[in-house]
Amino acid sequence: MRTSSPGVQQNGENVHDRGVVRPDGLRAGFHAHLAGAGVPGLVHAGDQRAPSSWFISEHSHEVCELYLQTDGPPTRWRVGDAEYDVPSNGLLIVSPHVAHRMARPADTVWQFMFAAVDARLLLPEVPWHRLPAFVADAASAVTPFETFLREVTTTRALRVPGLRASAQHLLVEVARLLTPGSATGRLALHPAVARVLRVLETRYAERLPLSELAGMAGLSPSYLAEMFTTQLGVSPARYQSRLRIRRARTLLAETDQSITWIAAELGFSSPQHFATAFRSHTGTTPREFRRRP
Repeated sequence: MRTSSPGVQQNGENVHDRGVVRPDGLRAGFHAHLAGAGVPGLVHAGDQRAPSSWFISEHSHEVCELYLQTDGPPTRWRVGDAEYDVPSNGLLIVSPHVAHRMARPADTVWQFMFAAVDARLLLPEVPWHRLPAFVADAASAVTPFETFLREVTTTRALRVPGLRASAQHLLVEVARLLTPGSATGRLALHPAVARVLRVLETRYAERLPLSELAGMAGLSPSYLAEMFTTQLGVSPARYQSRLRIRRARTLLAETDQSITWIAAELGFSSPQHFATAFRSHTGTTPREFRRRP
């Protein structure tokens, strides 16, 4: 995704290994060039937290592009002759060779994940002719997208099959979101539990007491806790903590932000609270995790 400020020369980029660049002017994030990564069909991908001055001007790609906003108020986009207001967890899929750009600057800081991929090559079983498309609630695609981006920045063995498999997994979820009548929930979950689950997955950085979650579900706190734990194996608080730690792993691996910043960004009361929770889930501290090759 080409990024530039209105009326200003293209933002600079700091080049890292494996085709990863960190564009100057971002709050956090990266842009990875994947044409030489060994997986045909992958072009580029990234995760960026941008200030309101960060404007994405008109551009197009030879392949389709996925844009998934993960934080901030809705941003307005122009794709061909259509315009879309993309909210948090909104997904925009742009067809190959179709010009697209922001229709106006963002109002405040915003975060988004993106990937340019040849969907027809990576997942030929799906009829991708329905693009471009917009999904207002694509929360179910956040985890596959984050998994794919972890593979993009990894230095571990089996990176090529990891990239291929995670990209295909992401595209499968996107295809499900685009399929009319496709089930987006989890099989056999009570509707109240499914509702709370959606809230936790989209607002995991917020303080969400059990009483507030129970009010959203229309249940008593004790009954919600019992039902949630029975169906998912963990309490709502533990599930929210898992989501925070999952996002923390991504931020530690993909950004240069301080541990203090990450702790505050994810809703932890202090860096010490963050470190304790991170060790409980991963067996290591945030600092040790970041030092791993």
